[in-house]
Parts: sequence; structure tokens; C-alpha cells
Amino acid sequence: MKKKNESREQLNIQLFLLCMLAALLCRRLGKISSLRIICGMLRTMIYVGVYIGWGISIYKRVIQKSVRNVLIFIAELIIFWFVVRTTKYFFTMDNQIARYLWYSYYIPMLFIPVAVLQAAFFLGKSEEYRLPKWLKGVYIPTAVLVLLVLSNDLHQLVFSFPVGSAWSDSHYTYGWGYYVVLVWEVVCALTAFVLMIYKCRHSQKKKYLPLFGIGAAVLYAVLFISGVAWVQEIGGDITAVLCLFFVGILESCVRCGLIQTNTGYDQLFEVCTLGAQITDQNYNVCYASANAMPLSKKTMKDAVEKDVVIDKKTRIQNRTIRGGHVLWQEDMEDIIKLLERMEENRKTIEESNCIEQENYQTKAAINMLREKNRLFDKLQTQTAKQINLLNELLNRYEEEEELEKSRILLVKISLIGTYIKRRGNLEFIEERSKVSDVVELEACIEESFSSLRLLDIDCACSFPEGEKIYVRDAVVMYQFFENVVEKCVDSCASVWIKLRSQSEDILFCMEIESETDLACFSEMAQSCTCEDGIWRFVFTVEKAGES
Repeated sequence: MKKKNESREQLNIQLFLLCMLAALLCRRLGKISSLRIICGMLRTMIYVGVYIGWGISIYKRVIQKSVRNVLIFIAELIIFWFVVRTTKYFFTMDNQIARYLWYSYYIPMLFIPVAVLQAAFFLGKSEEYRLPKWLKGVYIPTAVLVLLVLSNDLHQLVFSFPVGSAWSDSHYTYGWGYYVVLVWEVVCALTAFVLMIYKCRHSQKKKYLPLFGIGAAVLYAVLFISGVAWVQEIGGDITAVLCLFFVGILESCVRCGLIQTNTGYDQLFEVCTLGAQITDQNYNVCYASANAMPLSKKTMKDAVEKDVVIDKKTRIQNRTIRGGHVLWQEDMEDIIKLLERMEENRKTIEESNCIEQENYQTKAAINMLREKNRLFDKLQTQTAKQINLLNELLNRYEEEEELEKSRILLVKISLIGTYIKRRGNLEFIEERSKVSDVVELEACIEESFSSLRLLDIDCACSFPEGEKIYVRDAVVMYQFFENVVEKCVDSCASVWIKLRSQSEDILFCMEIESETDLACFSEMAQSCTCEDGIWRFVFTVEKAGES
């Protein structure tokens, strides 16, 4: 594919040179009066075709949309220039109309350098970037200079015509306005080029390539103005020569990297570390990375329906893309080692008795919980008390030999573990949103109730539907519930929780029947009462979104 791209590039260059030779031949043959119109029109079509082709190539190659639009606008200005020139020489008999068409040359001559300057500012910017207002003001002097040229008949400050002769581009001298126009074009072009060099990160040698084109264009303009005979003879058509210079300068900017292009992906794909290939519909390889293994077409086709494993360590996957397929290889060595370790662990577990299996699974669950707590520092800080209590219960469980006490310890472990898990869920929810439905809190309470019911504790809760609360308040209510339950779980007979909407607040009410003294929690609630061993705690939180 790389050779194919290079051959295509060489073909484009050869085609361009062939068009230039044909245009030069047409110019020479056009000096013959009988062939003047035919050769002139053919020459115009050649140039216009070249510039249209260049505009199409810019559309395909340039990445940044804003820069691409400016370059296409420049191509349109060049084509406009040639259309005006052709109209002047071949379709206009009136001297005054021809003169104004000649003046119109300076519309593209002035706007092209300003457009290049605009493109230079767009380079390296995001698609949302907008030009600063002061830069848009550059179009004001450009428009003034265009009006100065178009109104030359009134003041003759750009072109002066001898007295008594016809006003045309055959007999004239340059005024000071012409040199102002020329200086403005050079200043805009050089400023744009300097800005491109400043933004370019490529080779120092390559990025100065457009300077030769700019220098040659300026030299040609100076020699043409000076009236040098051989310049008038070889490059007498200033429109054709300057258009070629403009396109050549911009193309050199593209070639040397001053203007980024959408090319070079084949080289990038070749050096990537992933072993991958891109094929056409018939599985002919178009692009391949350096470490991609050769695959038969049968293997490629088989990988469409299922992953194909080669040499027991490499898996080939195939996905359909527009115009073909992409295939990549995955190294399965690590996965195989992991599977082998899992198989060894399975055999070890099978050889152990049921008690050893349960101990192993419990320790594995504990280790997993500890690992998760280590990874989530925030959760570990918030549940440090419960983690310590959980460790204590687990140690007691490992030492406990009586079955009933072991069961109670397991229930308590489940209660604490449920709180840690659900508290973590609330913390993660709060990371995404500060507001949650009361359903999340209800799910937390209900899951804790499922552990309490294993101890024959009656549990019930009532929550309003559709109410929103702040997650921080849900954490406070759930933490309060957990602290109270942990305090009296050994003597608790029943737990009842109710949330009720009250104006702009949510009323949290918790009743718990226990012989344990729970007065220590009175400071956490707005109201705390105890009657016949039933403790009642009440406090309020604001609804989400309410002031």
C-alpha cells in the first residue's frame, strides 16, 4: 500500500507537469492569430482543471475544517481570477469593460494573502475556535485597497495612463497606490508564513521550503514591474504565473507540514505495537502493522463467526468495517496462566473437606472486602468504625466453637457487611449526583432488615413515593440507624422506621424496642423519648431542591 501511495503521488506530479507543458505549448501556439482563441480557451481549461483538482485534494488531505475551508476559498479565488482574465482577453471588445476586468484581478490578488493569514491563525486550534475581532479588521484595509484599484479611473493613483492615449493595460505606469497594494500583499504573506513556522513542530530544514516560493514570487513581481524583456516574454501572463506561485507556496506548506494533512496513517499503523491488519472485502491485505502475523484467507473468514486460536497462545478476531475488515491478534499467554492457576485452586478446594471450603470462601470474601476498602480510601475513612467491628466479629467467629453463637456472629457480620456495602453505594451515588430518590435509602434499610430478621427481630419501614432527598442526608439517616442497631442488636426485639413528607422537609422517625440504654443517641436527634422499653427518635432533613 505504501508503494501504491508513492506511485499515485508520482503520477499526480507527472500529470501536473504534463498539464503545465501543455499550457505552455498552448501559450506559444496562441501567438498564431488563427489559433489564438482555441489555444487560449484550452489553456484556461487546463489551468482551471488543475486548480479544481488541487482544491479537491485539499478537501481530502487537510484535517482541520476551518483551515480546509480557507484553502478551498483560495482555490475559488484563483479560479475566479482565471475566469475574469479569460473573459477580458477572449469575450470583451469594449475597452472600458476590459479595463475594469483588469482592475478585478486585484480582488483575488489582495484577498488571497489575507486568507492565508487567516488560515495561519486557525492552525493548531480547535474546531470551535473563532478568529479574534482585531484579525477580522484586516479585511478593512484590504477592502479599501480593492476599492482604490476599482476606482482608479477617478484618481489614477494605482495606474496612470498617458494623456491622449486609450486607457488600457497596454500603456500605463505605476502610481504610489500600486506599491501600497504590493507591500500589503507581501506583508500579509510573510506574516502568515512566519506564524506557520512558529506553530510548526517539524524539521527546521523542511519548514523553510515555502520561503523559496515567496521569494520567487516577489522577485518575479519586481522584474515584471521593472519591464525586463525576457520576463515579459517567458512569464508575460501575470495571472497564470502568480496563480502558480500561490498554489505552489501553499502546496509546499502542506508538503513540509506547516499545514497539517490527513495523511501518513499507513506509516503510523505500520509501527503500532498492536498486531493488526486491514483488508478489503475479498480479504486482500491493504494495511498491516509490523508485528502482524501472516494469515490465510480461510483463517480470516473463520474469524468472522468466532475467535480463532492459533498456536494455543494467540487469538485472532475479525470485525467488519466499511469497505473491508479489520483483524487483530491477542496474546492469550497471561489468560492461559490465569486459567491454569484457577484450575489448580479448584483442585485444591475439591481435595479439602466442607469446613475447609467454607473457611477458604469466607477468608476470600474478607480479603476481597479488605482489598476494596483499600482501593476506596474515602469509603474506608467513612466506615472505619464498622471495619474494626467487623474484624472483631470475624476473629470471634474463627475462635467460636459453639454452633449457635457462630450463627449469631455470622448474622452480625452480615449486618455490618451490608452497611459497608450500602454505605459505599451511597458514597458512589453522591459522586455522580447530590440528589437521590428515597428508594435508595429504603433499599439500604431493607437489606439491613434482612440480616436483623435472621435474629428474629421484627422489622418494618414506610417511605413516601417520589420524594427526593440529598444523598448526604440519606447517609446521615442510614448511619444513625446503623449506630443504634449496633448498640442494641443483642437485646433488640423490633425496629420500625418511617419517612414522612412534611412541607419542605422529610420527617425521619425510628422506633426500636430494646432493653439497652440508647440515651446516648439523643443528641443526634431532634427528639428522643423512651416508653415501656420502646425508644423513639425523630429528626428532619430538607427535601432536595428546597431552600
